[in-house]
Amino acid sequence: MALKDLIYFTEKDNLEGKKDIFLVLDCHNCPHNENDFFKSEKCIYCFLNILYKYRDRKFDFLSILCNEILVNADQIKLFLDYFKILKKIRRVNYKIKKIRDEKCNYKEFKCKNLPNFFFFYKIKEYEYYNPVIVYLNFKNRISYLKKNDVNDSICQNCINSIKTSEKFVLRLLNNLKIIQKFKDFQTESGNSKNVDNFYQYIFLGKSFLFNSIEKLQIGSVFNEKILLQSYNTGKYDVFKVKIYENSNEIEKNYIVDFFYKGEQQEDYFEQISQSLHQNIEIAEFDQLISLANLIKIYKREALKVLDSKYKLSKSANKKIGFITVLKKLNLEKLFPLLIDDFIEEIFLDSPKDEVYINHQTYGRCRTQIRFNSKEIERIKTLIRLYSGQRLDFMNPSIKFVIKNKHFHCRFSIDVEPIQINNFALDIRKLNKNILTIQDLLKNRTIDPLIAAFLYFTIIRRKNITVTGETDTGKTTLINALDLLTPKEFRKIYIENITESLNEFEYCKHQLKYRVDSLEESISSNYSKSNQIKTLLHRTPDTIYLGEILTKEEAEAMFHCLAAGLRGFQTIHSKDIDSLINRFIYHFNINRSCLNDLDLIILMKKDFNKRRVVGVFEISKSSDTKISICNSIFEYNPEAEEWLLKKPLYETNVIVELTKYIALTKERFLSFIKIFNQIFEFLLHNKKLRNSELVDFFHKISYYSLRTIDQLEHFWNKWKKNRSLNP
Repeated sequence: MALKDLIYFTEKDNLEGKKDIFLVLDCHNCPHNENDFFKSEKCIYCFLNILYKYRDRKFDFLSILCNEILVNADQIKLFLDYFKILKKIRRVNYKIKKIRDEKCNYKEFKCKNLPNFFFFYKIKEYEYYNPVIVYLNFKNRISYLKKNDVNDSICQNCINSIKTSEKFVLRLLNNLKIIQKFKDFQTESGNSKNVDNFYQYIFLGKSFLFNSIEKLQIGSVFNEKILLQSYNTGKYDVFKVKIYENSNEIEKNYIVDFFYKGEQQEDYFEQISQSLHQNIEIAEFDQLISLANLIKIYKREALKVLDSKYKLSKSANKKIGFITVLKKLNLEKLFPLLIDDFIEEIFLDSPKDEVYINHQTYGRCRTQIRFNSKEIERIKTLIRLYSGQRLDFMNPSIKFVIKNKHFHCRFSIDVEPIQINNFALDIRKLNKNILTIQDLLKNRTIDPLIAAFLYFTIIRRKNITVTGETDTGKTTLINALDLLTPKEFRKIYIENITESLNEFEYCKHQLKYRVDSLEESISSNYSKSNQIKTLLHRTPDTIYLGEILTKEEAEAMFHCLAAGLRGFQTIHSKDIDSLINRFIYHFNINRSCLNDLDLIILMKKDFNKRRVVGVFEISKSSDTKISICNSIFEYNPEAEEWLLKKPLYETNVIVELTKYIALTKERFLSFIKIFNQIFEFLLHNKKLRNSELVDFFHKISYYSLRTIDQLEHFWNKWKKNRSLNP
């Protein structure tokens, strides 16, 4: 494609109201365009060739559109200074190459002193445009000549003449700023050869040095932290996140910045954002506008100005416009945390502290985020406004859920008199990354045999209670199990806070109810306990009760279990004994009622590792000397594996099933064998898309209710197809 089809000049207004001239490289239609400009030798040389071609034209910036690289005037001058001496360098190199042809008596033979003469002294035409390549070429020549001793006087004269010419060129190059910068780059990066990395360093700034080395020891500026991971968040990758490890500390450091921070264009984009922030005006509203719509309105106004005045790329316009909106709403610090799906919870203990978080992958992380008094008041006002609740001495706590297309979070704010420092914030993320049963298998949260046993009971509508301390992954587990339910099940959900998954996209039947929170009157018609009792008249196949918090809710749950309803619920406890004590002594549940609990799963968290540590059942014995709970599976931390403590066919839940359905031991074990193979496959093979996984289990549940042979045939066929088409 001809260069004229890819290049044009344009003018744009700058912040001072003057015109800046841009030389634009629109590489989108170039057949040789590659995603990573700096890793492509063709792209680098094309850029240098164009810069050389237009060296006599006056322009302020050079823009490489498809890679969103903006080369400013100071950077352009580095190359233009080199191009001024390029003709002289060509002439000298041509003179060196002619020495052998014109003066050497041995020109018909291979040079005995410089056997690689032509290899060293030939510079390709396109290489001349690259000052660093030319510099390294001449530098290597001088080094090569110094290593060769010449005794022949005729040859010595030739060598001296070449040395003189090469030293002259090297002096010219050493005086150039671009070569001085290359030497600095070699010192800072410890890399003396990678020219492509040098241009990335030139155009993107020193931050490149930190991003290009995995788990880099960053140095004293970062208190000797090690970079663990970096990733982008936001719809347009508007934020970039970096997570660092601290030496001798379990807590990590979570750093989030706008996309342009540390880059060459940082100041330019920052000034545009500030200018937009000052000039955008929105009319007053006569009604409450949702946060999502408010963001949309402000963003629309910001884009109008950006499109008419600055003419950046569409991607840059969207990013800068969005950042401007957040600054206008005083949310630029908090918003990046709200939309990062890897963050599970956000904490601020007092206005004097920094925010810290629970990260799904790295556990507890500190941030550098602090809120000033104005920002704290803005957060208070935001929650008061959208919750419609007071936040003062008489009502010092607010809990409120905000759900929109950007985030789904439960905000909890405490002020005086119950909060000593007059402000504490806890934000629970309710739209965290969905963890499927395959994720939990790969995380070693659960074992394939346990998953197989639980799946068998789920498709036969048995009850599962998940217990454990706070943040042990109870809700994550029941959501993963809920995804495995058969497609035809009618499922009814009753929750204080909606933490269940939206499964409509998987064609599942879900009827959801939101009930009063714990702080509100439980005698209300809308209390959780009252709604649980009405489930008998709504014909559910399974029920999802979320977290059981109060005595009334526990009584209502056992009322439903006694009537034959089954499903999922969670409840806090330290261990199984503590759970039984809560039921019997705190909630006054009769011991005999506990027999309606089919399976109890205990979860624990060890630092950032969440794990099923046991699966239990209630003992049917009336002997008070016998333990109320029996183990089915237990986790052995020394062996790092789960141990089967009781034959699965002899468990109470299976024994009860055999009273009503034809389930021989052989048939049951055949099911478990196939299910175990399925979960082993999921553990050891590539992750399936969520929709693919759910659809697969829809079919498994269908064939599981037919015959073992049909189930096995489908499983083997699916596995074979999966292996052929990974």
